[in-house]
Amino acid sequence: MLEAIAGDKTDTIEQQARFQLGYSQWQTRKGEWVKWQKDQPRDEVPKRGPWTLVARTERHPSFAEQYASLPSHLPGWRRSEKQRPPRWCIGKNLDPVMVGLDCEMCETDVDQRALVGVSVVGVDGTVLLKTLVKPPGKIVDLKPDITGLKMKDFKGVKTTLKDVQDKLAALCTPNTVLVGHGLVHDLKALKFDHAPVIDTAFLFSYKNLPRSTPGLADLCKRLLSSEMRKGDGTHDSVEDAKMALELAKWECLNDKPTTPMDPPTDKVDPRDLTKLFIHRLPRGVLLSDLRGLFDKQRGAIGVDHLGDIVALHGKFLGPETALDLKRTTSVYVEFTSVDKANAAFTSLRGGKGTDALGRPQKAVRMLEGEVQVVGSKPKNAATPNFSKMTVTEMRLALEQRQLPTNGLKPELVERLTAAMAGDVDSDSEGGGDSDSGSDSDDDDDDGDKEPGTEEKLSALTVPKLKEALETRGLDTAGAKGDLVKRLETAAAKKSAKGGNEKAGETEKNVQSSKTRVVMVRKMAAHGGRAIGASDKHNEPAGKGEELKGALKRKLEGGDEKEKKDEKKPRRVPRPSRNARLAAKGIGK
Repeated sequence: MLEAIAGDKTDTIEQQARFQLGYSQWQTRKGEWVKWQKDQPRDEVPKRGPWTLVARTERHPSFAEQYASLPSHLPGWRRSEKQRPPRWCIGKNLDPVMVGLDCEMCETDVDQRALVGVSVVGVDGTVLLKTLVKPPGKIVDLKPDITGLKMKDFKGVKTTLKDVQDKLAALCTPNTVLVGHGLVHDLKALKFDHAPVIDTAFLFSYKNLPRSTPGLADLCKRLLSSEMRKGDGTHDSVEDAKMALELAKWECLNDKPTTPMDPPTDKVDPRDLTKLFIHRLPRGVLLSDLRGLFDKQRGAIGVDHLGDIVALHGKFLGPETALDLKRTTSVYVEFTSVDKANAAFTSLRGGKGTDALGRPQKAVRMLEGEVQVVGSKPKNAATPNFSKMTVTEMRLALEQRQLPTNGLKPELVERLTAAMAGDVDSDSEGGGDSDSGSDSDDDDDDGDKEPGTEEKLSALTVPKLKEALETRGLDTAGAKGDLVKRLETAAAKKSAKGGNEKAGETEKNVQSSKTRVVMVRKMAAHGGRAIGASDKHNEPAGKGEELKGALKRKLEGGDEKEKKDEKKPRRVPRPSRNARLAAKGIGK
């Protein structure tokens, strides 16, 4: 038994070594082909046609990062056989054969972009392959709003990823050119490596938006005058593959590359302007943490916009979803009005920038978990309106207070209101009175006391000194003497600050064990207007009146009269060379 297991392990190691050796040899050969292709004489380079689009795809700045680094050395990947560069095919008189490719992906518990469908279309529109694929693992999100698929569609589906790889490898020859829009995502889902390729997303661009990739539907509408996804808006992999082919054929007919286009001028839905989009969130994030971004009590922003939130729309939010730091989700935060949404975005603290479409975006720190607010509360603190909270949020708040979470919403509201009233009463009874005889204040201060003399600080070890500096956010570099002086300075500053503090102040210190950077984005560009719309708000004051006046003068012939009456400025002749040299003190 043990010998059999040892033998299996040896075979596995030998297979992996053999696979790695084959990949290394293939990579070396591929590098030689690429170098040979770059040395192609200019008179042999095609001026138009598919080979020209292949060259433009390979010259794109993102090509090396996306296509040239496909991890085809990993298990489960497949490479097409006899990959050759265009120069080799031209020398063999092999015409390029374009093939459209598009895939549908879903999310499973083992793969966020698992393959569930694939379509391959010939240059004449013939469907060469169309099949559903049984994804690995359990389906978590089928993304029906994109794919249009339902769970019942997979009854009886037995086609696996390996089956699709075999069929695709049989279709690919050295002169086969795979065409797609964002094709690299399809190849990663297929775990298939092939060259040459044409990525239509690399062939077109928008003006002044270098990071933006034009959508396939927008390109077809502008260049081909063809409407896509007229029905329910879901993707059809056959239609997407055909349209990518049509775009490539259209570009082949042009003598020059298509110039950058104006950004789309589609109007933004007014309902979307009341929302902010938050992404890069871990799965299972708590709704209370999301709301805390707009809560002044948590110290995240300077103005409280928590009461302006209407709803949070998103999937994979806690506590129903287990916290997963490797997978991300996104949320739409809806506010009562556009002005409230813009005000909430403005007050967020964070680095401001833009996304690929020019929409305002900020990187904001989100506090995670229960946040303790240390400091005195006003005696007449108002009890929050818990009826605006969702049932999930109320149950989470009750759970944090170790109270029962069962019952309907009115019962939860009553339970939370009573608990909050008890918290306020306890704070008002014992808060802020230094003569109450309680030892709790002294105990709290002991942990925050600064050593008052140099002897006490010098008695600490270097690790202890560095730990004390680190907790205060100070530099921990240097010798022991430097660390002691740094701590003494910090202690002196804190003592001076503590002498000015008054009893009963409502200043709060927010403490949280974890923070996470998330991205908060407006739903439209340029201050909440449609992408590509002219910016009337940036026009100087009175510019409209000036334009009207100029038009009126032109119609009355006033401009010509003003030009005649204008006195031309006198032209001062340039001094001679000798005069210029003399002015510099240089004789002839």
